[in-house]
Amino acid sequence: SVMVAQTLVSRPLITGVIFGVLCRVPFAGALFGATFELINLITLPVGGLLTWSGAVAAGTATLLAGIGCASSISLAGGLAAGIIHSRLEAHERARRAATGDRLALISAEGGRALGFSFAASIALHASMTFFVSLGIVTLVPIFYWHWWPSVPSCVRAGTEFAASVAPWVGL
Repeated sequence: SVMVAQTLVSRPLITGVIFGVLCRVPFAGALFGATFELINLITLPVGGLLTWSGAVAAGTATLLAGIGCASSISLAGGLAAGIIHSRLEAHERARRAATGDRLALISAEGGRALGFSFAASIALHASMTFFVSLGIVTLVPIFYWHWWPSVPSCVRAGTEFAASVAPWVGL
């Protein structure tokens, strides 16, 4: 995941641990963070390549675990949040690229509005992250508590197996 200032906080492992401590599930946060960190190593978000957002996935999965969802459902919810977020971020990057020439002119003329454009871009990214995570954290538990028990046991067992081997898939 690419975030402002490109700090360690934007890494899935760090995000998972921080959210795990805040949600009182530090082991789950570390586990999801490490899992998404390993999976994230397959395709690094360099340049315009955004396959998914590992940090958003780790944070969302940890939030789901913190409210009592099973690890398999939390993992799936995190993956969904990471994929949805990256698709929205790709659209936002395309929009920013289209306005790059205008921002270059503003910068050349003194750059007074450049700070506003930068702040607006950060605010848009933060709100996008918040609403994607909020949507997943709101909808997944409804599915988990109301419909998941009626899913065939072989499907539930398969998702539990997939969640248990997910860290090794990243290796």
